Amino acid sequence: MTPTALMQHVILVTCAFMISRTFPQALADWVDEEKKKLADSLNADSENLHTPLPPKMDENDFLGTHHSQDLVSSNSEFAKIRHSRAFVDKTLFLYEWLNFRPKRWYVTAPPGFGKSALAMMAVQFLNASFEIVNGTTKFHDKYKTAAYELFQGTKIFEMNEFIDEQFHNYAVIYIDLAPLSNTTEATFTEMDDFHSKDFHRYFKIVIKKMMNYYPSLLHHPRLSDAEKRSLKGYLEDGMDPDVGPPKFWNSAAFLRYLLKRYLRLDVIIIVDNYDALCKPAIFGDFHQVQRPYLASYLINFSGMITSNTLTSVLYLGSFNTIELMLKQPGQLGFHKLANPITHTPFSHEKKLAKYFGLSKQEVADILSKYSMEDHFQIVNDLLNGHAVLKSSLTLFNTKSVLSYIENRNSSPSALIMPLTAEFLNHYGRMFESEWVVNFVTQCTYTDRAKIKIPPVLKISFASFTRITHLISNMTTARGIKSLSIEHATSFIIFLRFLGLISTRDETANVYKLRTSSRIDAEIMNDYVYRSGSIQNLFKISAEDDLAMVAAVKGLAPNNDSVQSLGEAIFRIVKLKAPEAEHQLKSLIYVYSKKVATEHGEDFSMEAGITAPLVSYVKPTGEGKLIVNKRMDIILVQKNKGIGVIIQSRLHYNATSVLNSMSNFEYFKIFDSDPRFSKLQIKDRLLIAISVTPEKSVEIAAEAWDYDRRTFVKHILLNM
Repeated sequence: MTPTALMQHVILVTCAFMISRTFPQALADWVDEEKKKLADSLNADSENLHTPLPPKMDENDFLGTHHSQDLVSSNSEFAKIRHSRAFVDKTLFLYEWLNFRPKRWYVTAPPGFGKSALAMMAVQFLNASFEIVNGTTKFHDKYKTAAYELFQGTKIFEMNEFIDEQFHNYAVIYIDLAPLSNTTEATFTEMDDFHSKDFHRYFKIVIKKMMNYYPSLLHHPRLSDAEKRSLKGYLEDGMDPDVGPPKFWNSAAFLRYLLKRYLRLDVIIIVDNYDALCKPAIFGDFHQVQRPYLASYLINFSGMITSNTLTSVLYLGSFNTIELMLKQPGQLGFHKLANPITHTPFSHEKKLAKYFGLSKQEVADILSKYSMEDHFQIVNDLLNGHAVLKSSLTLFNTKSVLSYIENRNSSPSALIMPLTAEFLNHYGRMFESEWVVNFVTQCTYTDRAKIKIPPVLKISFASFTRITHLISNMTTARGIKSLSIEHATSFIIFLRFLGLISTRDETANVYKLRTSSRIDAEIMNDYVYRSGSIQNLFKISAEDDLAMVAAVKGLAPNNDSVQSLGEAIFRIVKLKAPEAEHQLKSLIYVYSKKVATEHGEDFSMEAGITAPLVSYVKPTGEGKLIVNKRMDIILVQKNKGIGVIIQSRLHYNATSVLNSMSNFEYFKIFDSDPRFSKLQIKDRLLIAISVTPEKSVEIAAEAWDYDRRTFVKHILLNM
């Protein structure tokens, strides 16, 4: 091994090992050490800067101008968004960020809530437009740029003083870490394997894209030969051919140095998909993807960015881990970094949350632009609901709304975010845990599930690995019972990162959570159904399982079918009564889902649909009261034209539940909702189920033939 290769090998050893036992000692000095490495990388006498350039490189390859006016208007991502019918004005986010937020700020929001759109908007607004002509830097008149035209008419352009101070007054470094999410090989091995690992190849793509925002910088007259050579290497391959880890870590800091020195502009850094390495930490093979190795690169790369206290850095992502906060596993919580990153979940503040996702009014406006006003009821029912802490504001997932507009498909598989689907498939066995299922169903059916998350519980790359390892070695009964509260709570935090559940309130580390939307509830309920955990909870025998399926399948507007359902439920609860209402609702859901799944040609099922709006005149005469009610189960026998609506309550009078269903005209859903109106449902059956902890079962039912009501059998079964 050559001396150079040996040195690079030693650096790799250090980089991987510093996340292990010696890490605490290395922490105190790592920023200073990396500053020295940066200084060396910028030194004209440094050997790293004198590596011969690839023969195919030529200086004339980079004679284009930086951010020409035509480029902004025709090709930029923000320009496409701005001219789209789906454009929603979130430009005041810029004012909130630059005036009131920390210098190093990480904002998390679930996939699909518009983070990348905000990043593109910020780049377009802040980045000065210039070109280098005959060795002279010429800044364009910002009031005559295409970007200026793009922002005209937006809310931010009503703030004249802010526009004068901020618009096109910076050099912006835009870093999109998304390619790193594809990593499948990230290990510390011999030096001759260094360039073969796809982690390093993806990192080069990230760096190359970052550098190629400034190709014409190569022709600045004051750039030294060494700086030109280094910049050429970054522009060509994202890296010089013969390098070690410091070249990766220093790349953004090197570009910041050039921009600040030669353009004489303040630099702002925007890092999109900051959590990209969480994906290989979740899905990567344990032996092929070493989590400490990923952490070492991320901490050093981001640490070099934050080391300059004058530079504002905006990070955007969905997950948050201690590594993303530049802390190492095992580091004491009270250890303070010199330049810490401040993390804010988007939904923790109403004034921040409004810049992410879509509000009800924004969704209505977009649907109107697409002439789809009649679809608002469905979209609102499916996708509205992500909670904002201590606020009545609820939000829609932007990408899910746009997906519905494009495909007119309301199925969960069409609206779920790809990362969320992949995550749930990977961790699906967690729904075999009685604790997890009990909590998730509380979130779905009560909207007020409580969980205590102690501050000492920190999520790290290793958290993903531990749960993956746990479920992969789990036996059906023993493994589930051994699931610790720490692991289960970590999984709930993961679901919150993905936006499947959201926080309504928080006091003294006790969080009140709920399912974010009906589509999120359906996605998780499907995993509850497939896990068999409800059958295990109620200790249902094979005989009782068959009886329950037959009873649900045979439901019809007659006394015998209602009697059979009551008897099937009674056989189950006399052995194990539900302790909470969400357990009873889950029981009815699972068997309705089972019938709809196993007999899909004849049955379809929906859960949690909002009943048609009912207006009542208030007794005081002070106007109308608009009431929304959610239905537990809608089961349709397509070939017979029968629609069944089931509502279940614990320790309630079934007759009063049935009367409420009638008063709110639940049966009209079969006419008002296009998902059912096309099926020509003639017979509508309303069923109210009540179970008590004393193991009694009461069922009241009535049939509707359009607007004509017929009372069906009332059943009361006791031990």
